[in-house]
Order: sequence, then structure tokens, then C-alpha cells
Amino acid sequence: MSTRMLSAILLATARFQYVTRCKMGDGNKMMSHTNKFVIRTYHRIPVRCIAYYLGGDFLGKGTVMNLCRSGFRVLGDHQVVPGMELVVRLTLPDKDEPIEIQRVVVRWVRGLLFGVKVVTMSPEGEDRVGTFLSARLRAYCASS
Repeated sequence: MSTRMLSAILLATARFQYVTRCKMGDGNKMMSHTNKFVIRTYHRIPVRCIAYYLGGDFLGKGTVMNLCRSGFRVLGDHQVVPGMELVVRLTLPDKDEPIEIQRVVVRWVRGLLFGVKVVTMSPEGEDRVGTFLSARLRAYCASS
């Protein structure tokens, strides 16, 4: 493994996420900020692929900016909110056949940019994403 790749992985694992939680109490809306730091133990792979995301009463289209086995970042055309559950159809550049992801949860939102955590995906979809990411990582390491 190259020094550059090792540095990127170490940097990725050292990133922290700030988690803000909303709590409801006695019928009044109350914001509770909890400082919870989560060490990212994986490396996100930069990609550019199309995704359609379906919420309760809308269909959005977006571009996936980066991807890992457990989630991805999307620049979409429809506003979402943290905690929202979506169904996603992701088209990876390796094949025309899309991957159906039965359930993702929106973790954070910045305008039309948002991150999701994959909750439910078929074993075939998991295999395909894993194969795609492995090929991308090998290509990246070979070019370093």
C-alpha cells in the first residue's frame, strides 16, 4: 500500500462527526445538543453517479458524490431532512442496471447536499457495491 493511500486512510479514520439530536419533551419542542464524536473507520470513494430517491410524497434525482459500503453523499434536487427514510435507485458507472436500496436514513443536510446511511440493501446490491468499490480502490492504488 502506498504512503499516499495510507495517509488518506488514516486521515479518514481520524475525522469526527458532530451529532445534533432533537428531543421532544412534554409536548414542547426542545432542542438538545449532544456532543458525540464518531470515528469514521472506513474510506469514502469519490464517484459521480446518478441516484433517484423516493420519499413519502416526492421523487428526487441527485448525483452521488462519494460512496462507501454503509452510506453516501448526494447532491439532490429535492429537499430532505435528517431522520427521513428514503428508497434509492443507484446507477453505478460499471453497469447500466441500477441497484435498489430498500431503505436509507438521512443523517445530515446542508442545503441540497445530504448524507445517508444504508439500512437495508439486498445481498446482491451489497456485493455489487463492494466489487465496485474494490475495483476503484485498486485503480487508485495502482495510479499512485
